[in-house]
Amino acid sequence: MAVSSKEMVPASHPVLAMVGAGSAAGLIASLAVSALILLAEKVAMLPVGTFYLMLVSALSQSADYGISSMALGLLAHLLAGTVLGAVMTLPFALSKKAYGSLGRLAPAYGLGAGAAVWLVLFAPVTYGTMIPLMQSLEAGSEISQQAPVGDLSRVAVSDLLAMTDRVVFTALAFNMLYGLVVLVVARAIAGAALERRARQVIL
Repeated sequence: MAVSSKEMVPASHPVLAMVGAGSAAGLIASLAVSALILLAEKVAMLPVGTFYLMLVSALSQSADYGISSMALGLLAHLLAGTVLGAVMTLPFALSKKAYGSLGRLAPAYGLGAGAAVWLVLFAPVTYGTMIPLMQSLEAGSEISQQAPVGDLSRVAVSDLLAMTDRVVFTALAFNMLYGLVVLVVARAIAGAALERRARQVIL
């Protein structure tokens, strides 16, 4: 006999399993968005890793554009994405009714959650920290991508400021994609785990 998604949820709702699935999905979604960010920077002829350099500069309040700062920014982004994935799936872990609706409404939930992350986190950090930091830098400051043969690309901080609005609204699309991937993937991971658990109980 077929088992519905609601019937799959045991009496003791697997909170840790769902949150773990959300964490894994958050990491997967963050990796996907990171790839898109780096591709977008390449297409826009910006130094690859500019977003992560500015993120670390905003957090540390210093203008360090080295490779270590770029790596630190990437790691911070992945860590934040993993934590946010767990937070986004927590309501579905705590409520069997909400979990039951996740199969049908995961795309809608994900897009809405991604927009909320953009509104609550990305936009305030950008306008409240990153932009003021760039405005405080000396005129003519540049970010460059270097290689043994010389600079591969460079961009003036003033040019970055000029494209701020375009970057912010592109980030809205990226955040909505992140939320979509998180909830769809988390639902798939959690559903597979519950189905496996149900089969073990039957056996």
